[in-house]
Amino acid sequence: NHRLDAVILVADTLQLAVVTVGGGDSLDGMPSASLLRLLRLMKLSRVLRVIQLKVFDDVLTMIQGIIGGMGTLMWSMVLYVVMVYIVALVCRAMFGNEEVENVYEFFNSVPRSMFTTFRCSFGDCSTIGGQPIFEFVHLGYGSVPSVLYCFFVFGVSIGMFNVISAIFVESTMAAAAALEKSQKDERLQDERRWKTSITTLIRHMMEVSEQRSGRVSQTRRLSESLDTVLAIDLQSSLLDELVKRPEVKKALDDLDINPDDQGKLSELLDPDNGGTISVVDFIDGLKRLRGEPRRSDIVNVNMMVRALQLALSETQAVILDMQTDIGKINDFVTLRRNVQRQSELGRQTSA
Repeated sequence: NHRLDAVILVADTLQLAVVTVGGGDSLDGMPSASLLRLLRLMKLSRVLRVIQLKVFDDVLTMIQGIIGGMGTLMWSMVLYVVMVYIVALVCRAMFGNEEVENVYEFFNSVPRSMFTTFRCSFGDCSTIGGQPIFEFVHLGYGSVPSVLYCFFVFGVSIGMFNVISAIFVESTMAAAAALEKSQKDERLQDERRWKTSITTLIRHMMEVSEQRSGRVSQTRRLSESLDTVLAIDLQSSLLDELVKRPEVKKALDDLDINPDDQGKLSELLDPDNGGTISVVDFIDGLKRLRGEPRRSDIVNVNMMVRALQLALSETQAVILDMQTDIGKINDFVTLRRNVQRQSELGRQTSA
């Protein structure tokens, strides 16, 4: 801020005056006023607020993914160093004993052999003059080392490097996915976000309901009009129009409601298919729609279907018993009627 800049300016002016009047030795043992300039670095903290913008989400994801994959990268380096060390020992034993031109000086010690092996694994296997080292190896030691070199380059470039890259990418993606999941979990557990978004949605529902009924609430505080809120039964067609409002759409996005589900809320949140949706059903349905689909949702539906199957089986058994009893009653009534008819015919005949 300006006050800090003013303090630094005054301190520098006093220091300059002391040096001018008393000489440079007069400041011995005293802290330099230039140290105050380090406090200006605190202003860099404001830059961190800019990074929180949505534009920088991809950059933050990449940085956090790389940090998450550092463990895999370190173990990859260990594996690679071990491989280079083993190959360097073999090259030191094969090419570091005889003084062959443009070969011996690159393998005459283990560290030098490791450095040459490292260069060759990345394709820079040449002398200072730019000539391939293994051309001289082929001339001095025959074709066997050249064949082994070909297998080494192929195995490292095609095999090891690709495997390391794949595992590193996988670990980075896993770290990014874990980070995204933790952020979503934080959003789902944010009670303030839930209450704010639900309040916005209920206010819009009240507004639509009041416009439909022609009544206007005297208070705008939801806590003072709970009876009015609980009495809201919004028609499905009105809810379809409601979700098209920008504020309602933003509230649903803040609640992590899938955009594909936002246009179908009138169907999803109407449990009895009666064409109207109450506030209680609306809130309970939104709570269940938040976040990604989970296995527990499928298991819950499966258990409910099983419970319904058991209930239907018991109901079917009761209905079958009732049908049997009704059949017996019908047989008894028919028999009784036949007996009565026969008795009446006997009386008529005797008369």
